[in-house]
Amino acid sequence: MTPKRHICFFTGKRGGFTHLIPIIEKIRETPGLCCSMVSADMHLSETFGKTVHEVEKHVEESYRLYTMLSADSKVARAKSVALVTMSASELLDRTRPDLVFVLGDRGEVLGMAIAAMELNIPLVHLFGGDLSQGGVDEPVRHAVTKLANIHFASNQQSADRIIKMGEEPWRVHNVGSPVIDLIRQGRFTPPDEVCRKFSLNPGEPILILLQHSVTWQVEQTAQQINATLAALDSLGYQTVAVYPCADPGYETIIRALSTFASRPFVRLHKNLEFADFWGLMNIAGALVGNSSAGVMETASFRIPAVNLGIRQEGRLRADNVLDVDHDPDQIVGAIRTALYDQGFRARVKNCSSPYGDGHAAEKIVRVLNDVPLNDKLIRKLMTY
Repeated sequence: MTPKRHICFFTGKRGGFTHLIPIIEKIRETPGLCCSMVSADMHLSETFGKTVHEVEKHVEESYRLYTMLSADSKVARAKSVALVTMSASELLDRTRPDLVFVLGDRGEVLGMAIAAMELNIPLVHLFGGDLSQGGVDEPVRHAVTKLANIHFASNQQSADRIIKMGEEPWRVHNVGSPVIDLIRQGRFTPPDEVCRKFSLNPGEPILILLQHSVTWQVEQTAQQINATLAALDSLGYQTVAVYPCADPGYETIIRALSTFASRPFVRLHKNLEFADFWGLMNIAGALVGNSSAGVMETASFRIPAVNLGIRQEGRLRADNVLDVDHDPDQIVGAIRTALYDQGFRARVKNCSSPYGDGHAAEKIVRVLNDVPLNDKLIRKLMTY
């Protein structure tokens, strides 16, 4: 009996893991494939809700790598990336998957990519070629692209960039974003349940706040989050706030959010499961912050995104995004435009996601199942 082709997925944070869910589900339906999951970094941290338990609901064969240091400095982050490489190399040498699957632009992803490359295990990368020019995510993403053997791009512009980086076109596939698959399937919490769960009044404005530190502006983290909270405080609208990711400076944001949570209109959460997060998007007036979810996911719900600062600079977006600086007056103005400007809201209601047709997982799994595992896949050539 021919053994199943083993895909080893790697994940370091809840938001990234959501993209993997429809792919894992499609693999279960494919007779010749099986998969495992390696969880690391934020997933294992109590500070961020220890979301590894959510991950392990979806995959039977699962491994944990304890790699995140309990500090938010740049040095701690660099050491955490090194710990991923060391721990992952031992795990991959023991389990020997046929393919390693990573996504995005975070440091722990680069650590896993290095381990797979050194062990000659073909690396699959989702979301290469995207732009997010506001921090170290940008060079990390492109570094992983140059280590990867198969590329799944979220849009044609990104696919073209990968090819311009010297990657062979046969390795590059424009598939879209897998989270659009889940949204298309309606897999989010219904409005009545969301309102009960988060004690929200659907008759009043509802905002979602998700703001991260900017890795090229860590010293400005306090000023940036305080500007946002001052704007929200002056408006007093119902706000569901979520902890940031584990980039340097996250402790500053968490402290500010914890103080802000004393306001009666604020609900603060370490983490939200994807169904609840999208259920909130389905009823919210706007998402405020600098998360990729603001530019990648809000268009599917046709709600405005008030995008702050440079973190998502250059990333493809629909007509629902309002870009402003970290300035309280600008943020207030953008939120009011998002909620009350009839011309802008009409534009938002007609926008569409530039991240695929909601069938990304099918396209991805077809490639994972069919690509020949041979020297040609491993031996990369520069095309110029």
